[in-house]
Amino acid sequence: MPDNTRALILRHWELANARHWDEFAKLLASDLKYEVPQTREYIESGQGYAEMFSTWPGDWKAKITDLVCDGDKAICIIDFNVGQDSMKGISVFEVHGGQIARVTDYWPEPYEPPPRETAHMKRRPPAGSAA
Repeated sequence: MPDNTRALILRHWELANARHWDEFAKLLASDLKYEVPQTREYIESGQGYAEMFSTWPGDWKAKITDLVCDGDKAICIIDFNVGQDSMKGISVFEVHGGQIARVTDYWPEPYEPPPRETAHMKRRPPAGSAA
């Protein structure tokens, strides 16, 4: 299973960088759960996750710097480059039935998320605030 998980995550970034969105979407479970704890953003569908990538602003590229797989889970560290700007990203992937079912992204540098062009992205209220 780790080899299959590794191949799936490598393919995820290969297709994302190449902007092959139809093939990219085939890697995703329809009920994929995506979460960014730092910004409180989340998506609850594979379609929404694919749309987030396809509408991300700028000419970006992700380069894997480390990938550790254990069964159906993977930790992937990337350098995410948009133009001259670079950010380190840490993604936790869970795979079920040969598809990516859950992704949690951590961004060590503080930031406010960019405006989104997808209605699938939602944002949780800050901790301690009235919902």
